[in-house]
Amino acid sequence: MRNYFIVFFSFCALLCSCKKGVTGKRGEDGTDGSNGKNSLIDFVAEPAGANCANGGYKVLSGIDQNGNGTLDASEVQVTKYLCNGDNGSGGQGSNGKNSLISFVTEGAGANCAKGGYKVTSGVDANGNNVLDASEVQNTAYICNGNEGLTSLSSVVAEPTSANCPNGGFKVTTGLDVNRNNVLDNSEVQGTQYICNAAGGTGTDGFNSLVDVVPEPIGSNCAGGGTRINYGMDLNRNNVLDASEISRTSYICNANRVYASVVSQTGVAAPIGVPLVNNLGVTVTWTRIAAGRYTGTISPAINQSKTLVLSNNTNVTTTLTSNNSILLENVCTSASTYCDGFVNVTVGLLVVD
Repeated sequence: MRNYFIVFFSFCALLCSCKKGVTGKRGEDGTDGSNGKNSLIDFVAEPAGANCANGGYKVLSGIDQNGNGTLDASEVQVTKYLCNGDNGSGGQGSNGKNSLISFVTEGAGANCAKGGYKVTSGVDANGNNVLDASEVQNTAYICNGNEGLTSLSSVVAEPTSANCPNGGFKVTTGLDVNRNNVLDNSEVQGTQYICNAAGGTGTDGFNSLVDVVPEPIGSNCAGGGTRINYGMDLNRNNVLDASEISRTSYICNANRVYASVVSQTGVAAPIGVPLVNNLGVTVTWTRIAAGRYTGTISPAINQSKTLVLSNNTNVTTTLTSNNSILLENVCTSASTYCDGFVNVTVGLLVVD
């Protein structure tokens, strides 16, 4: 799943002085916009009971209102159940139907105000390996959080007055609350004056610059995101060079999910087709014995914070280490393992 949420900050301060004036006082940075809230999803085992006769999984989703990176009980907005099917009776009957799951992008609207993902699941009743609309049994939404507000600044000439005896500039800053890209009077939170001196031969001040670039998956953002660099244009080339960066902040993606549809025939290794991948991993499958296979995860993940899931009751998946998944396909008529299965969804969910 990818859920992936990006906020852009922009701030510009201008330091100027008049001819024959000493260097003016540099204005203070404007207030950063507030970060948006992250959306979270949690999968927990559901025992056999009223919600799932044969057990399964309970899927919880909501917005991380307190920003602690955990979906607390008070933050749950949607609860869905992915239930195991009934076991077939003994005999020579035909194989049961596969269950399927689908992840599709959800546009901004009534279900997700800022867009996100629509997750549907059900049983492949007609055996065409596609989750048709008539086969959908459960629907859940993983929504993006709200965008933060942009910080704005305004620089206007200040006439000779009590604020600046020799004139200068008035710098106002604040958050664009009504999102019209204009700093209205009601939005001003800070005011500074850059005043001309009474004499001297000072030089112009430096412009402040901001640079916004993608941040790959790594120690700064476990699920990738955006890096924002700030600094002064000391060489006046209108580019924020690496040596001019004085401060860096990160806006990181919240959801970290890998989901792949896996199939296997004969004695060949299984083949996986990724559906969602913002973990930045690859899973390579090998056959170790009849009905038993290993998926090698690269790069390695944190086993203690990762759930591995499967949507087929005949297939079990186990995360055996930080870089290995064990997949076992149980024969339908005995407690042994058999080759051959199609469209089994295998998912990895990292809970940070």
